[in-house]
Amino acid sequence: PRKLLPRSRGHSMSPSPRKTRVVHLIGSAVSTYYELLSTQYAQACIANAKDAATLAEFDFKYALVQPTEKGPRWSFPNDLENSTIAAARRVEHGEALSIIAAMEADVCVPHMFCYPGMTAYRAIFDVLGIPFVGCPVECMSLTTDKFQSRAVVAAAGVRVAKGELLRRGDKPSIPVPFVLKPCCEDNSMGVSIVRDISEVTPALEEAFKFDDQVVCEAYIPLGREIRCAVLENDKGEPDRILPCLEYFLSDDHPIRVSTDKVAVDAQGQPTGLASGGRKCPADVDDVLLAKLSDATIRSHRALGCRDFSLYDFRIDPQGEVYFLEACPVCSFSQKSVIVSMASASGDDDIAHPRLFHTMLRRAAARGSSANGSTQAFGMRANGY
Repeated sequence: PRKLLPRSRGHSMSPSPRKTRVVHLIGSAVSTYYELLSTQYAQACIANAKDAATLAEFDFKYALVQPTEKGPRWSFPNDLENSTIAAARRVEHGEALSIIAAMEADVCVPHMFCYPGMTAYRAIFDVLGIPFVGCPVECMSLTTDKFQSRAVVAAAGVRVAKGELLRRGDKPSIPVPFVLKPCCEDNSMGVSIVRDISEVTPALEEAFKFDDQVVCEAYIPLGREIRCAVLENDKGEPDRILPCLEYFLSDDHPIRVSTDKVAVDAQGQPTGLASGGRKCPADVDDVLLAKLSDATIRSHRALGCRDFSLYDFRIDPQGEVYFLEACPVCSFSQKSVIVSMASASGDDDIAHPRLFHTMLRRAAARGSSANGSTQAFGMRANGY
């Protein structure tokens, strides 16, 4: 990517610095559900990024991936209005890469939530030398795999429920009640709680609709379910725990399912964020906050996260904290979870849109510092 020009500090005769070129990576390579979900999140991001400070510093471009019967296709709409997206010319991978390279983008904001979108499509920007906001590809691959990620955080000292990985034909060895969840799927799709042995077969069938591997975890008695996030500082250290968010559950509804997270239409396609019982900042005492903060920072480091990360934890009736899953994504709209948590802190430095600006500048700087770097030995580039 082209190096950023220094910001002007002189008189009005000084040349204006060019804006930071930002490409938003949107859509899905595999499903209409994730294409629509990604597009809606990106549209919300752009709708909340029309303030004077954002427009003065950043120039937004859009790269949209859509699933078709002939395979994924790209388009590059001038804006994210639905009519503009529908009219945009679609191209194949080869032409798309040339178009992206010609953008000379300084930074990418990934909004893709399908597995290829969080891994292979992010990797395209690595290859093109365009840094992106958020976690690296290897981290996204790891955190999407619920069984591997729980093993990694457990090795780092974070408490997890007893669990096992099931493949087709396997039967759970963990006694009921337990929770079944597809190993590599998000938004609680295919997740169910099994309270009686008669429920095992239909629950497995539902989970295997989404993946060939299913995680079986011992059910943690309902205490509380809390989401925690951490931000890195300029040195890459995870040191800023944001105010926690609590989801209110009940004995009749003890786990969050897909419709608790995403509102859908009659065909099951996303229409927006679901509303539900939640509170931010959550009422958390010092003892619980210390446990949550420790688990969050340990998980962030163990999983190799970058810039920020987000976690769901279950707290049992005795106050012990259990890792449920990592969800290190953010689209930086005003209603995004991390943005909402940051706003709840009352700190203007991380209020919207300043947090978004910080993340864009930090990622762009990673690209500038990597330009022209070479080394004689080693399989991994310094600073990669």
